[in-house]
Amino acid sequence: MVSLEYIKKAPESCGVYLFKSKGRPIYIGKAKNIKSRLLQHFKNSETDPKERSIVTHSDSIEWIVTRNEYEAITLEIDLIQLYKPKYNVMHKHGSGYPVLVITQDTYPTVKVVRGTQHEGIIFGPFFSMHKAYKVKKLIHKLYKLRTCDPMPQRSEPCMDYHIGLCSGPCCGLISKQDYRLMVDCAVSALSGEVGDVLDRLYNLLEENMKNLNFERCALIRDQILSLERLAQGQKVSGLSLKHADVFYSMGKLLGIFLIRSSKLVDKKVLQLDSQEEISEILLGFYYSNPVPPYLVVNFPLEDEVKEWLQRRGALQIVQDMEPELKELIEDNMGSHVDMEVFKEELARVLKIPPLYVIEGFDVSNFYGEFTVGSCVVWEEGLFNKKRYRRYRIRTVEKVDDYASLGEVLTRRARRLKEGQERMPDAWLIDGGLGQLSVAIRVKERFSLPIRVFSLAKGEEVLFCEDGRQVRLKEHPVLYRVFGYIRDEAHRFAISYNRHLRRKEFMTDILDRIKGIGEVKKKLIYSHFENLYEFIKARDEELRRLGIDPAIKQEVERYISNG
Repeated sequence: MVSLEYIKKAPESCGVYLFKSKGRPIYIGKAKNIKSRLLQHFKNSETDPKERSIVTHSDSIEWIVTRNEYEAITLEIDLIQLYKPKYNVMHKHGSGYPVLVITQDTYPTVKVVRGTQHEGIIFGPFFSMHKAYKVKKLIHKLYKLRTCDPMPQRSEPCMDYHIGLCSGPCCGLISKQDYRLMVDCAVSALSGEVGDVLDRLYNLLEENMKNLNFERCALIRDQILSLERLAQGQKVSGLSLKHADVFYSMGKLLGIFLIRSSKLVDKKVLQLDSQEEISEILLGFYYSNPVPPYLVVNFPLEDEVKEWLQRRGALQIVQDMEPELKELIEDNMGSHVDMEVFKEELARVLKIPPLYVIEGFDVSNFYGEFTVGSCVVWEEGLFNKKRYRRYRIRTVEKVDDYASLGEVLTRRARRLKEGQERMPDAWLIDGGLGQLSVAIRVKERFSLPIRVFSLAKGEEVLFCEDGRQVRLKEHPVLYRVFGYIRDEAHRFAISYNRHLRRKEFMTDILDRIKGIGEVKKKLIYSHFENLYEFIKARDEELRRLGIDPAIKQEVERYISNG
């Protein structure tokens, strides 16, 4: 730990400082006055756990004096991206998210990449790789852009052509003119600007109708319908800003919302340790992601932050948020609520003390098979996905939701009683009075010091242990919290059920192919979501897993032959 006397020797100038441990930066910051800021770190370390860790784990501090605050912020960002210090959040939440790129080839395709240094038309970012690939697959399905990269020359089209994901330009099965129209359709779908392309599609539809090319007509009809639905707008629309990013601060929460074509297309909510992290995350976000025409914020920005952002692109910063946008953003903060307001509602409506940790449970089955249970954990306004648990039902053979729920709750209760998990303040069960009764019996059997509720779908009635029934739609704050926990438990149970069914389907097919033993089967369905992903895997990837690429060809041949 560096001595306070050493800190007092720091310059009273603007610049960047580095807390180091064994020669490597663990925290990098900027300051208008380096000495004053370092002394503040030491003072805050008395009460703030993060500050205490930074100060106690560092064995040296270095600083770099800059000519002005803009140079300081630029140097800080570059150093954080270079060293990725443990205690800086920029590289955790401000890293490059995936974007889609329509390439500039003779026959363009769509790629998922990170960053902005790519030739072509960029769309995004997306907050999850899964969502980016899902949109990419939809583009291939609707507009048949080539899937091979680079494009080979073939005499016969590949499997993607036969399953409707590619138009076969490698074999000359589509003209350059028609392919260009499909590229323009993909760009229109991604940008939301569909007007010009629709007219060209209608003309192409009429031309194919005259030539009695009905299969082609059906494809064009589907493309027209998809673009028209996009033109009509999604559920959320009508915003005056066409393309903008919104950073919305609410207590220790920071919401990032992407507005494209006047529609909310993606969002991410982060939990912060302090308000000071907001600027760091914002700067890191635009270090690696495209800059939109407008940035909307509900908090003040330092002049050097504004200058750095505006040098990244033609960006207008808006701080006066229109009421419609503010309402939209607050509605989409999801289950995140002001904890003080939530506590007040619990006391006023339910007459109970604060609930800081709530566990939600649900049970799911598929026509009596693959019965599973889920446990999700809500902690002070956020879902803690690290503590989620899923259960494969072991003791119930027939369709019996009550018995299955009893097994899930009993297994959870044992872990809570043994101290293997943090004791929650309440359980929330997806269901009605029957499910509530099961939960009460398990709670009493293990003497758990928790409250138990159940929330029925449809009428949205919250059933309490004391017999009260509360219509949550009349209490929006409570409905937001309890409703989201119930829905998240249901989603998590359904996703596990589907995962098991996909795995069973994969295993069934793999059982029919010679040369695939139990070890190889486990490798395949543990590393690939489905057989399509397995077939698309690169040979090098399969070899790293110890799988002979010839197995992939056998699976592809089996599926193709039906």
